[in-house]
Amino acid sequence: MSEFIRVWKNVDMQDISSHLLIVGEIKGECSGCRALGIDYREAKTCPQCNASFKYIASRTKEVKRIKERRPDLIFIDFEDYKKVLGKIKARDFLS
Repeated sequence: MSEFIRVWKNVDMQDISSHLLIVGEIKGECSGCRALGIDYREAKTCPQCNASFKYIASRTKEVKRIKERRPDLIFIDFEDYKKVLGKIKARDFLS
């Protein structure tokens, strides 16, 4: 029996931001250029900026269904992503 658990790892946030597909209720969005309406079940690259997707995150808590449809992408926690991105932006603003 396999389950999902969160694993913490040091990552390159710039790499994630430029290769992340964010899934909403129905469609996805590119985190790099903010292109909307991407079919996350099939898209390998962003139709607008041609960024290749390596990571996927969900605005909902639906992990299993997304991982079943996109086992080729690394699933990251969207709330963790937003939190770290916010810290980076605040640090950059204050420097």
